[in-house]
Amino acid sequence: MKALSLVTLGSALIAGAALLPGKAEAAKCVTAGGTATGLTQDIAKSLATMALNQSISNYGGKAVGKVAMKCDNNPLLATCTAKQRACK
Repeated sequence: MKALSLVTLGSALIAGAALLPGKAEAAKCVTAGGTATGLTQDIAKSLATMALNQSISNYGGKAVGKVAMKCDNNPLLATCTAKQRACK
């Protein structure tokens, strides 16, 4: 009977240790961005998106979430900025 209770106690300790939270590494995230100017707003958006993708690639991370695009209302040359969260 004593051997059975030691085995049960040992199993309970092992199971309890498996449930303890381990030391998890936090993901390193940044807000990446890209800005571009083009003849039209569509061109500026495309170039800003390409600059954003290059920024994320240079950081070595993966894009997370939606792209936030902001453009000015300049009639001659449009300037747009694209931002997105990137995590390693």
